[in-house]
Amino acid sequence: MQRLVLWSPAVRNKLSQFRSERFSPEETFDFISQLILETEPVLSNLILSKAYTEEGGTYAGLSRIVVKRFRIYFEQQENDVWIFAVLFPGEK
Repeated sequence: MQRLVLWSPAVRNKLSQFRSERFSPEETFDFISQLILETEPVLSNLILSKAYTEEGGTYAGLSRIVVKRFRIYFEQQENDVWIFAVLFPGEK
């Protein structure tokens, strides 16, 4: 059995807005696609070994993993994993 990873509309919108001054829009799109492809297998695995739970702040109580310096906040609900927020590298 594998978990279903669900990206909230706010996260999908935020990822589509990501831009880098160093890379072309095509390279940036490829980077975000790779981020998604690397994130989903980790979160869909029944044994999450690299997740931490935020103890304070805006995302208190949500689990967090870091992929390519992006902080990804999620919550497990039965057999689904909901991604509620993504913070870009350097974003507070």
